[in-house]
Amino acid sequence: MNSFDDLLKAFYEIITFDLFIKLVVIYFFIIWISIIVWVLKDITNRTNSLMLQLLSLFIVVFLTPLWVFLYLLIRPGKTNLEKMYREIDDNLDLLSTIMKDKYWVCETTRCPNCSTKLSSDFKYCPVCSIKVKTTCRECKKEIDPDWKVCPYCSKKVKEKEEDQDKKNHKKD
Repeated sequence: MNSFDDLLKAFYEIITFDLFIKLVVIYFFIIWISIIVWVLKDITNRTNSLMLQLLSLFIVVFLTPLWVFLYLLIRPGKTNLEKMYREIDDNLDLLSTIMKDKYWVCETTRCPNCSTKLSSDFKYCPVCSIKVKTTCRECKKEIDPDWKVCPYCSKKVKEKEEDQDKKNHKKD
C-alpha cells in the first residue's frame, strides 16, 4: 500500500500549474484541429461552392473553435448526396405520374353505344348503362359481350344469360 501512496505523491509533485495549463492548451489545439478537419469534410459534402468552403474554413481557423456555431448556421441544410436522392425521388414521382397517365390512356376503351371513354375494368358504361364486359360461366374470366365463344376456355357464351344480366342490371 505504501508504494501506491508513494506513487500518488510523486505524481502530485510532477503536476504543477504550468504543466496543467500546457495540457489544457494542447487539448484545446487538438479539439481545434479536429473541428477544422470535420468542417472541411462536412462543407465539401454539402456544397461545391469554393467561396462557401473557404469562408467556412476561415471562420473555424481564424475565429477559434467557438465560432463553429456560426458555421452551423451558414452551412447548407442538406448534403449533396441528400439533394441528389431528393431529386431522384422527385423525378421518380413525376415519372410514376406520367406512367399512370399513360397507363390510363392505354387501358381505356370506348363504349360501343355512346363512345364514352371507359376504363378496361368497367363492366357497364356509366353513361348509357350498356354492358361492355361479361364473365364466362366456365372459366370466370371477363370477355366481351359480343363474343360468341370464350377465347380462354372455348365454351359458347349463352345469350339468354346475357339478356338476364342486362335485365338484372337495369332493375338495380
